[in-house]
Amino acid sequence: MTVNTVLANETELLQQAANGDANAFALLYSHYRSLVYRFIYKYLKSPQLTDDLTQEIFLKVWKNKEALTDRQAFKSYLFTISRNHTLNFLKRASIDNTAKSVIINSYSPSGSLEEELQTKDYLAYLQSILVTLTPQSREVFRLCRQEYKSYDEAAEILGISRSAVKKHMIKSMKVLGDAVKRDLGIPLGIFLTVLLK
Repeated sequence: MTVNTVLANETELLQQAANGDANAFALLYSHYRSLVYRFIYKYLKSPQLTDDLTQEIFLKVWKNKEALTDRQAFKSYLFTISRNHTLNFLKRASIDNTAKSVIINSYSPSGSLEEELQTKDYLAYLQSILVTLTPQSREVFRLCRQEYKSYDEAAEILGISRSAVKKHMIKSMKVLGDAVKRDLGIPLGIFLTVLLK
């Protein structure tokens, strides 16, 4: 059986894999690995981390192979596991400086068209949240987060106090943090670091 015939024989392969047939699982792995890899890469932008997580995901599926007989839509099941595993990694990375550093340093906005479109989608999302802020809060965010001005510099430019700038930033970061956690399921720190690198 070749990889090209996997979809036509998926039910049979899943049953065989559930019974411990490593060869059947290897065929499923060969067919779906590249799809899972591309899915994870959209989040991490790191070949090294993406490869590691891809291996971990398939290992997780194999360890729970007995459940495969109950899966009518293996692809959907696999991508649900991939998404949850990746988002959990990103949450851990928000407090793991080493992992966070690898993600940030691996990110390249000048990659493939698909990656550029993904970045544009995230930027569009960011803008959609920023428009819900007051004009002054948006301007403070732009100066401090996108132009890397200090609070003192932003205060001087806008003609307001440093404490006012700080209050605007606290409010803006709370609105953004709540939105990103709700809609994307990842920490605001990872989201902003990737976009505003």
